[in-house]
Amino acid sequence: ALLLQRIHWAAVLAASMMVPSLTSAVYFFVFLGLCTWWSCCQAFDPLIFSCLCVLMAIFSAGHLIGLYLYQLQFFQEVVPPKDFYARLFGVTSLTQTNCSSTWMIIKNQKLHWYHHANPILLLVMYYTLATLIRLWLQEPIERVTSFSLPMTDDWETGQGRCSLTEVQNFRKIKGNGQQVQGGTLNLAWSITYHSWLTFVLLIWSCTLWMIRDRRKYAMISSPFMVFYGNLLLILQYIWSIELRNDELPQVSGFLKRKGPGELASKILFTITFWLLLRQHLTEQKALRLKEATLSEVKVGKEDDEQDIMKVLGKLVMAMLIKYWIYVCGGMFFFVSFEGTIVMYKIIYMVLFLFLCDFQVHYEWWRKILKYFWMSVVVYTMLVLIFIYTYQFESFPDLWKNMTGLDDRKLEDLGLKQFSVADLFTRIFIPTSFLLVCILHLHYFHDRFLQITDLKAVTSKQDNTIYSVTVLHLIQFHRDLLVLSLQWFCLNIPADLRNKWHLVIDRLTVLFLKFLEYFHKMQVFVWWLLELHIIKIVSSYIIWVTVKEVSLLNFVFLIAWALALPYAQFRPLASSICTVWTCVIIVCKMLYQLTSIDPKDFSRNCTLPGENETKVNLEELKTSVLYSGPVDPSEWVGLRKSSPLLVYLRNNLLMLAILAFEVTIYRHQEYYRCRNNLTAPVTKTIFHDITRAHLDDGLVNCVKYFINYFFYKFGLETCFLLSVNVIGQRMDFYAMIHAFCLIAVLYRRRRKAIAEIWPKYCCFLTCIITFQYFLCIGIPPAPCKDYPWRSGNANFNSNIIKWLYFPDFIVRPNPVFLVYDFMLLLCASLQRQTFEDENKAAVRIMAGDNVEICMNLDAASFSQHNPVPDFIHCRSYLDMYKVIIFSYLFWFVLTIIFITGTTRISIFCMGYLVACFYFLLFGGDLLLKPIRSILRYWDWLIAYNVFVITMKNILSIGACGYIESLIQKSCWVIQAFSLACTVKGYHIPTSNPDCKLPSGEAGIIWDSICFAFLLLQRRVFMSYYFLHVVADIKASQILASRSGNYYLFETDSEEEEEEEKKEEEEPRKKSAFQVLYGNLLSYNIIKRIFNILKFTWVLFLATLDSFTAWLNSISREHIDISTVLRIERCMLTREIKKEEEVEDYSLDSEGAAYTPDTDVPLYSTVDSNAEAPPSYSKAVSFEHLPFGSPDNSAGKSLMMVSPDDSRTDKLDRILPPLTHELTASELLLNKMFHDDELEESEKFYVGQPRVLLLIYALYNTLVARSEMVCYFVIILNHMISASMITLVLPILIFLWAMLSVPRPSKRFWMTAIVYTEVAIVIKYFFQFGFFPWNKHVDYTKDKPYHPPNIIGIEKKEGYVHYDLVQLLALFFHRSILKCHGLWDEDEKGDSSSNKEDTDDELSLTGGRRGSSASLKSVNLAASVESIHVHFPEQQTAIRRKSSSSISQLSHRSSFSSHRSKRGKCHGISGLYFLQCKLCAIKSHCGLCCFRTLQVYMPIRQFFYNLIHPDYSAVTDVYVLMFLADTVDFIIIVFGFWAFGKHSAAADITSSLSEDQVPEAFLVMVLIQFGTMVVDRALYLKKTVMGKVIFQVILVFGIHFWMFFILPGVTERKFSQNTVAQLWYFVKCVYFGLSAYQIRCGYPTRVLGNFLTKSYNYVNLFLFQGFRLVPFLTELRAVMDWVWTDTTLSLSSWICVEDIYAHIFILKCWRESEKRYPQPRGQKKKKVVKYGMGGMIIVLLICIVWFPLLFMSLIKSVAGITNKPLDVSITITLGGYQPIFTMSAQQNQLKSLDPNEFNDFLRSYRGNTAALQFLEGYAREDITRADLEGNSNSLWTISPPSRNKMIQGLRDLDADFTLVISWTIQRYKNMKYLISHFFSRTLEEVYPYYIKAPSDSLAKPIKQLLKGIARQHSHLYIHSCYGAPHLELFIFSDKVSPPSLGFLAGYGIMGLYASVVLVIGKFVREFFSGISHSIMFEELPNVDRILKLCTDIFLVRETGELELEEDLYAKLIFLYRSPETMIKWTREKTN
Repeated sequence: ALLLQRIHWAAVLAASMMVPSLTSAVYFFVFLGLCTWWSCCQAFDPLIFSCLCVLMAIFSAGHLIGLYLYQLQFFQEVVPPKDFYARLFGVTSLTQTNCSSTWMIIKNQKLHWYHHANPILLLVMYYTLATLIRLWLQEPIERVTSFSLPMTDDWETGQGRCSLTEVQNFRKIKGNGQQVQGGTLNLAWSITYHSWLTFVLLIWSCTLWMIRDRRKYAMISSPFMVFYGNLLLILQYIWSIELRNDELPQVSGFLKRKGPGELASKILFTITFWLLLRQHLTEQKALRLKEATLSEVKVGKEDDEQDIMKVLGKLVMAMLIKYWIYVCGGMFFFVSFEGTIVMYKIIYMVLFLFLCDFQVHYEWWRKILKYFWMSVVVYTMLVLIFIYTYQFESFPDLWKNMTGLDDRKLEDLGLKQFSVADLFTRIFIPTSFLLVCILHLHYFHDRFLQITDLKAVTSKQDNTIYSVTVLHLIQFHRDLLVLSLQWFCLNIPADLRNKWHLVIDRLTVLFLKFLEYFHKMQVFVWWLLELHIIKIVSSYIIWVTVKEVSLLNFVFLIAWALALPYAQFRPLASSICTVWTCVIIVCKMLYQLTSIDPKDFSRNCTLPGENETKVNLEELKTSVLYSGPVDPSEWVGLRKSSPLLVYLRNNLLMLAILAFEVTIYRHQEYYRCRNNLTAPVTKTIFHDITRAHLDDGLVNCVKYFINYFFYKFGLETCFLLSVNVIGQRMDFYAMIHAFCLIAVLYRRRRKAIAEIWPKYCCFLTCIITFQYFLCIGIPPAPCKDYPWRSGNANFNSNIIKWLYFPDFIVRPNPVFLVYDFMLLLCASLQRQTFEDENKAAVRIMAGDNVEICMNLDAASFSQHNPVPDFIHCRSYLDMYKVIIFSYLFWFVLTIIFITGTTRISIFCMGYLVACFYFLLFGGDLLLKPIRSILRYWDWLIAYNVFVITMKNILSIGACGYIESLIQKSCWVIQAFSLACTVKGYHIPTSNPDCKLPSGEAGIIWDSICFAFLLLQRRVFMSYYFLHVVADIKASQILASRSGNYYLFETDSEEEEEEEKKEEEEPRKKSAFQVLYGNLLSYNIIKRIFNILKFTWVLFLATLDSFTAWLNSISREHIDISTVLRIERCMLTREIKKEEEVEDYSLDSEGAAYTPDTDVPLYSTVDSNAEAPPSYSKAVSFEHLPFGSPDNSAGKSLMMVSPDDSRTDKLDRILPPLTHELTASELLLNKMFHDDELEESEKFYVGQPRVLLLIYALYNTLVARSEMVCYFVIILNHMISASMITLVLPILIFLWAMLSVPRPSKRFWMTAIVYTEVAIVIKYFFQFGFFPWNKHVDYTKDKPYHPPNIIGIEKKEGYVHYDLVQLLALFFHRSILKCHGLWDEDEKGDSSSNKEDTDDELSLTGGRRGSSASLKSVNLAASVESIHVHFPEQQTAIRRKSSSSISQLSHRSSFSSHRSKRGKCHGISGLYFLQCKLCAIKSHCGLCCFRTLQVYMPIRQFFYNLIHPDYSAVTDVYVLMFLADTVDFIIIVFGFWAFGKHSAAADITSSLSEDQVPEAFLVMVLIQFGTMVVDRALYLKKTVMGKVIFQVILVFGIHFWMFFILPGVTERKFSQNTVAQLWYFVKCVYFGLSAYQIRCGYPTRVLGNFLTKSYNYVNLFLFQGFRLVPFLTELRAVMDWVWTDTTLSLSSWICVEDIYAHIFILKCWRESEKRYPQPRGQKKKKVVKYGMGGMIIVLLICIVWFPLLFMSLIKSVAGITNKPLDVSITITLGGYQPIFTMSAQQNQLKSLDPNEFNDFLRSYRGNTAALQFLEGYAREDITRADLEGNSNSLWTISPPSRNKMIQGLRDLDADFTLVISWTIQRYKNMKYLISHFFSRTLEEVYPYYIKAPSDSLAKPIKQLLKGIARQHSHLYIHSCYGAPHLELFIFSDKVSPPSLGFLAGYGIMGLYASVVLVIGKFVREFFSGISHSIMFEELPNVDRILKLCTDIFLVRETGELELEEDLYAKLIFLYRSPETMIKWTREKTN
C-alpha cells in the first residue's frame, strides 16, 4: 500500500505537469496543497482524505473518458484541436480520422512526446488510486490515510527504535544539511532560470550565506521561502498553458512559457523549501518536548560518543583552520584563469596577490586580513549582481549609455550576454568562491589569526589544549578500534573477544610510534627546507629571468645578484621580488585584454643598403629588426599568449616559492617558540655529529661530510665551478673568469684567499649584472642596429658571439648566466663559510679549517698528531682513508696522464712531462717538507690553470676565425687542437686536407684533472697525510737494510722425507668434503626441497675454496708482508716517539764485522735513513725463541740482525746452528705485540667472503707482480704490433727472465724510461699536420705502411695499453722498494767497480765460496721477497727443483776466500782493462771503447748465465713441450689465418686439393723443428746451446710474426686473432725456456714425466701418449741419439718397452691396493653391469652400426636434393636428335598439399605404388613442365635425312628410337631407353622418374602400371603449338654434408672398413692372453721398476759399464721365469 501510495502521488505530479491546463490544474493544486500542508507539520483527517481520494478518482476517470471521446471525429469537428477551449482544458487529438479509410488510426504528427505520455500517466494515476481505495475498503483498520514525502518516511517510521539523543543528533545534522542544500539550490534555481523573480532567490541566498548564524535565519525565513516558491510554481504553471501571446502575454524578464521539464525541475527545487519548513517546525516541537523526555535519556555511553565526536571534530576543525586559506587561494586561481581574461578576473588576481604579500610585512598583513576578506565578499557580490543583471535585454544599452563604452570594452570588463550554459558557469564559479570566502571569514579566520600569532605562542608543555587533544586522539583511535572490533566480532565467543583487547593495545602502541616517526620526519623535512630554500628560491628566479630575458626581469637579477653575497639584503630581495612579481602578473594579464592590440604600436623596419652593412641578406632576414613587425612591449617583457596560465606559469611559481620561503621561516620560528628551542649554531642535517665523530666509523664519517662537506671543500667547489663556467662558455667573459681564478689561486694560502674573497664575490655580482644588461640590449623599436653591424666594422657573427656583444641577429646566450649564477651562489656560501670559520662555536662543532704548517717536515714530524693512525686498517673507514691518503696520489697521476694523452695539443705535452716526473720521483717527493711538496704541486696546478686559460683564449680562433685558419694555417689548428666546443657557432664543414680535431678539443679532462689536483693538495695539507709519510719512512728504513733479510730453501733428503711424511698424513678436509659429509648425514629424499639452499652452500664452499687456494699460492708473500708490517709498525712508533734518532755508521759495503765471527752485522739503516735505538732493541734476539731444528726446513726463513750489545749472545747461538727461523714461525711466536695490529687482523678476518676474495686476488697480484708486468708488456705488443713495442718483449726474454736472481733495477728503469719515451713519441706523431695522418682511414689496415710498422700511426686509444703497462711497472717498482730489492744492484755495481780498481781484482761482493758462506734464495718472481739472512754450515745445499723461480742473490755471499766466480770476475775485469788500454792507443780508440762498453757487460752477463757456481736446477721441459703442442694445434686448426685468401677454407679441403699455403707450411715445419731441437738440447743438457737457441728463436719468431707474416697474409698482426693467440703461447714458451736456462738443466732425466705417480690419471694419460702414432718411436730414437749410452738402438727400445709395461702393471697393482677385493667374495653387480654391460652395448653398437647408420642417416638427418635441371632428348636411329627440351627454375615446381593428396588418392587401390610412395614426402616430389616444342633445330644433313626416310619406309626392318633424360642435381643422373617397334610407340614416355642417391635415374614401374596415361604416342609435327610434357621426379634424401664422408662408404663399405678392423683389434685383445700370463700377472713389480730406474740413473751419472751390467741383468730376468717369480713376490715383513 505504501509503494502504491508513492507511485500514485508521483503519477499525480507527472500528470499535472505533462500538459498544463485547467483540468490538469486540479491535480497540480491538490499536490501543491498537500505538500505545503505536510511541510507545516499538519495532520490529515482520515475522512476528508478518503473523500478527497474518491473525488480524485472520479475526476480522473471523467478526464480519461473525455480525453478518449475527443479522439472521435465527431468531437474533433465540434471543438477543433487548435481551438482556445481545447487548449485551455488540455484536450489533444492524439489520433486523426479519415473518412475514406475509417479502419486506419492515424497519429497526429504535430504533437510532442509529453502529449502522448499524458494519457498514460492519467491511466497510471487512476489505476493506483483505484487500487488504494480497494485496499482501504478491504482492510479498513490498517489503511493508510496519511500523506508523506518518500525521503522522510523511512527515518520517521523508524524513530521509535532510536533514542531521543540519536533522533536529535540526526535532525540537527539533517537540518544543517537541508539549510546548506536549500541555499545552494536557491543559487542553482536563480542561475538556471534567469529572471527578476529568481534574482530574489540569488539575493536571498547570498545574504543568508553572509549572515553569521545563517542556520537560524534560514529556519526563520523558511515559511516565506515556501510561500514564494509556491507562488513561482503557480505563476510558472499558468504561463505554461498552451495559450498565445494575445491570449496570455509574456512578461519580459519575469514570466515566459516553458516546457514541462522546467516546471518539474522547479518543483524539485521547491521540495527543499518544504523540507526546510518541516525541519524548522519539527525542531520547535522537539524543544517543547525536551524537558518531558530528558529523564529517559541515558547519559554514559552518549557522553563517551560525544567525546569521540568532539575529538574528531576538533581534529577536522584544526586542519580546516590551518589549511582552508589554501582552498581560498586555489579558488582565487580558479576564478581568475577560468575562461577568457577580463577585468574583474584581473581584480581577483590583484586581490590574490595581496593575499600572497604577507612576506612583505607580516604584522600589517595580519591586521588588515579581515577587512581584506570582507572586501573580497563584497566584490564577489557585486560581480554576481552585475553579471546577472547584464543578461536582461535592456541592460547592455543601459551600460553603454552610462559608461560610454562599446561592446568590446564592456566584454573586457566582463559584461557580456551568455547562453544558459555559459551563464551558469560564469555565475556558479564566483558564487562558489563566495561561499568559500564566507566560510573562512565566519569559521576559520579568527582561529587562523590566533595560531599564526608568533608573539602569543605558548610552549607545548604549557598548552593544556595540546595535551588534552593528544589524549583524546589516542582515546579516539582506541575507541575506533573497539567499535570496529564489535562490528566484526559479533559472533566470536567472549573469551576470544577479550583477547582482542591485547591486540588493540598493541595497535595503539604502533599507532603512537607511527605518529612519533611521522612527526620526526615532518620536523626533518621542514629543517631541510629551511636550510636550502634560499638556494631553491634564488636558483628558480634566476632560471626564470634567463629563460625570459626582458627589462621587467632585470629587477629580479639585480636583487638576487646583490642579495646572495650580502646576506643582510636577502629578506629585502624576497620582498622586492614578491611585489615585483605581482606587478608583472597584473601587467601581463592586462596586456591580454582584447582592447589592447600590438598592431597599433608595432613598427616595420626597412632593410639597410649594401654599403651600410657587410651582413648578407639571408642573415639579415633572421634579425629581430627585419624578420617582422617590431613590438616594443616584447623588449619590456609583455606579449600576447594563449593559454594565459602557461604564460604566467613561471611568475606564479615564483610567487608560490617566495611565499613558501616565508612560510618555512615562520613555521620554524613558530615551532621553536612552541618547543622552547633555539636555532642551531651550524646549519647541519645531523645535529649530534661533530668533528669528534669523524673518525668513529664509516656511518658517522658520511654523516659528518653530509653536514660539513661545503664547510671543508667549499673553496675547491668554487674553483671547480669557475672552471665549469670557463668550459661551458669559452668566450670573452670566460677569459675574464680565468684571470680572476688565477688571481685568487695566486694567493695559495686559505687565509690570504679569504681576505680577497669579498672582492671576488663583488666581481661576480657586477659581471653577471652587466652580462644580463647586454642580453637585454637596446630596444629594437627605434630600428637602429648596433655599430658592429655597420659597413665599417669588421665583425662576423662568430666574433660577436664570442665577445658576448648584444646583437639582433646573434643574441647573447642567456643560459651562460646560469653557470655564472651557480658560481656566484657557491662563492656567496663560501663567504659565509669564511665568516663561520672565525666563530668558536662553529669550530667546536665542525672543526677548524686551519692549514697545516708549510714549514713542517712531514717525514720527521714527531710531535703529537691530532688525528688517529689509520694505516693498519681496523675498520672500513680506515680502508677508505688508506685509499685516499696513500693511493690517491698515484691515481691523480693516472688522471694527469689520461688528460695529457686524450687531448692532442702542444699544451698537453706538459701533462705527460709532469706525470713522468712525479711517477719517477714522487716517492721521494712525499718525504720532503710540506713546503717543497706544495711548491711542486702548486706549479702543476698553475700549469693546469694556464692550459685552461690558453685554450679559452685560443677559442676565439677556433670559433671566430676558423675559416681563415682552415685555409691558411691548418697546422695551427692541429698543433693547438683548435675546435669550437660550444654550440651556436657557425662552423664550416671539415676540409679533407684540414680536419677539425673536434674530438680532441675542450677542457673536460683539464677540469677533471684540476679537481683531482685540488683534492690531492688538500691531502697534502691534512694531518692524516703525516701517518702515510711516517709509514713510507718506516718502509724506506726497512728497505735500506734489505741485505739483512734473506729467504732460502733446501732440497735435502731430509726435507724430501719430511714432505713425504706430510703427504702421508691425513689432509685437512676441504670445504667440499665437509659439505659432502654433512649431506650424507641427512636423508636426501626428505630434504629434496632444500636444493636451492644446497646450491647456495655449494657456491659459498666454492668461493671459500678458491679464496683458500689463492691464499696458499701467495702464502709466502702474506707471511713476509705481515712481518714487514709488524716491523714497520714498531719503527713508526719509534719515529713518532723519538725526538732525535741515533746515527748508525756504515762502511762502504754497508756491513760491519765483529772480530769473533765472520758474520756481517748490518745496521738497520743506510746513509739516508735512520732508525732509533729502541727499535734495534725491539727486534733483537731477546724475543726469538729457539726450538727443534727439524720443524722449519723447506720454508722461507727469516732472521733479524742483532745489535752490538747482543753479539755475545749471538756467539753462543750461532756456532751450533741448531735452528733457522721462518717468517711463519716468527708470526707464530708473536715476537711483537700490538693492539692496533690485533684489531686490524680481527677486522680482516671478519670480512665478507667477497671482500676476502678481493684481498686474496690482490695478494696474488702483488706476489706475482713481475709476471703481471711481463704479461702487460706482451699484451701491449700483441695489440700494437709495432717496432716501438717490440723492444721490451725481446728484452724480457733475453734479459729480464735470464737475470739471476731477479731482473735488476737497470732493467726496470730501462722499461719505465722506454715506455715513457714511446708514449711521448706516439703522442708527438698524433698531430694531424703530419702527412700520413691525413688519410688514416685509407692506410690504417695496410701492414707495410711505415707508420703502422713503426707504431706512430694516428688512432683511437693509442696509449691505453701503454698506460696500463706504465702503471704495472711502477706498481712493481713500489713493491720492490717496499721489500728493499730496488737499490741492491746499485750497491752491487759499486762493489764491482771497486773490484775493477782493486789490485788483486778480488770480489768481496761476489758469490760465496765453499766455506763460511751464507745462503740466500729469492721468492717467486722476487717480488714479495723480504730477506732474512742466517749463517749456515759449510755444506753445499742445492735448492729444490720444484721451487718456483728461486734464485741466488749476489749479495748473499760474504766469503773470505775467492770463489770460481771471483776468479772469473777477475779475469774478465783484467781483460777489460787491457782492452781499454789497447783501444785508447788505437786511432779509433773512442769507437772501440764505446763498443767495448756495450759488448763487455753483455758478454759477462751471458758468461755468468752459462757458467754459474750454483744452479737451482729444475725441469720444465714438459711445460715447454705442452706449449709447443698447443702452438702446433693452433697452427693446424687456425690454418686459415696463415694464408692470403684462405679465410673461408679449412685444412681438410685444402689438403684434399693438394694446396698448402707457404706460410702455413713454414710455420708447421718451424714448429716441428723447434720441438725436435728443444728435445735434443734437453737431452744434451747444454745451457749454452739453449741460450743460443733462445736468442735465435726470439729474434726469428718476432721477425717472422711481425714483419714477414703480415705481408704474406695482407693483414696486420693486430687483426689476426689466431696469430696473436699463437704468439702468446709462444711467449709462455719463451718464459719457460728462460726459466730453464736460468736454473740450469737437471742432472738426471729419468723416464717419462707421466710415470712419476701411479694412479689412474697417469695410467690413462700414458696409454694415450703411447697411442699417438710415431710419437713413442720418435721419442725413443731421439733419446737414444742424444743420450750417452752403451746400448744399441734395439736394446734401448727394449728397455723402454719393458719400463712402459712395468709402469702399467705398477699402476694396476697400486689400484688393487687402494681398492682391495676380499677373498671368496663375488664381484659386485655394479662392477659387472657397469663394465660388462658397457662392453656388451659397445660391441652390439659396433656390429650393427652400418645398418643403423645408413638407415637412419637419410630418414632422420637426410636432406632433400631437388633437381636443378631436367632435360629430354629423342633420337631416331642414331641420327642427330630430333627433339631436345629442358626445364629449369620456374618450370620445376613442388606439389602443393592439395595436389599431393589428389596424387595419393589416385593410387588408392595400387598396393605396390602405395608401398613405394611411403618413402617420399611432399617436398621430395618435383614436377617438371616441359614444352612440347624442341628448343633446337634438327641439324641432320640431307643425305642422312634421305637415308632415315628410307629406313622408316622399310616396314620389315627394325628401327631404333632412343629417348634419354638427364636430371641434374649435385650429381648428374642419366638414363637411356632404346625401344624397337614396328608401327606404334607405346609406353615410351616415362611420366615418373626416381632420382636416387647414385648417378642412375630410372623410371618408376610401380606407378606406370594400371594407369590410364600409360600409352604415350609420339607425334612428330612440323608446326608449332604442340602440347607440353609433364615429368614427375622422386628425389631420394641424401646424407648431410657433415656425415658425407661416412655415408659415402655405403653399408658394405662400412662393414669392410670399420667393423672388421675393430673386430680384429677386439679379437686380439680377447685372444692370446695365455701366452702373456707370465709377463702380465706379476704380483709385485717394484724390484723390476727399480732396476729400470737404476739403469736410467747410472746412465745419467756416466757409469756406462754399470749400465751394461744392469741391462744384462734385466734381460736375464726376462729370460728366466724362475728368477722372475722370485723377483715379483709380494714383500713380507
